[in-house]
Amino acid sequence: MEAVKKAFFVLLVNLVITALLFLFNAPAYTLKYYINSVFYVVFFYLFIALMMWVIRGRFFDGITYSFRRFYNKTSKQRDYLEEWKGKPLPSETVNHSWLRMFFFQGVFMLMIMFGLLFFYYAGVAN
Repeated sequence: MEAVKKAFFVLLVNLVITALLFLFNAPAYTLKYYINSVFYVVFFYLFIALMMWVIRGRFFDGITYSFRRFYNKTSKQRDYLEEWKGKPLPSETVNHSWLRMFFFQGVFMLMIMFGLLFFYYAGVAN
């Protein structure tokens, strides 16, 4: 229950950030510009979440391992205290709870944005 409260508190903070972004950057105070402000926040969260998801999916592990191995073989200054095989791969550094938080915030804000878009186009069409 505490995690749900924390997630909705962060969502409330995101809505405040969106409102501040709207107040300071909008040329006119209309719903269209507020939807644009919500989009900026949604894009940030979903971009970070998708990058974390790709990294967690072990996409960059082979590339990172190859670069470390190549550097170890070609380096003239070898540091024997630093073992390149023991370093964590990128997929091992992504925290699952952070990934879930970014996805939750991005998807929930996206639903808010779609609701605002529906309200905007329903009002414009009439």
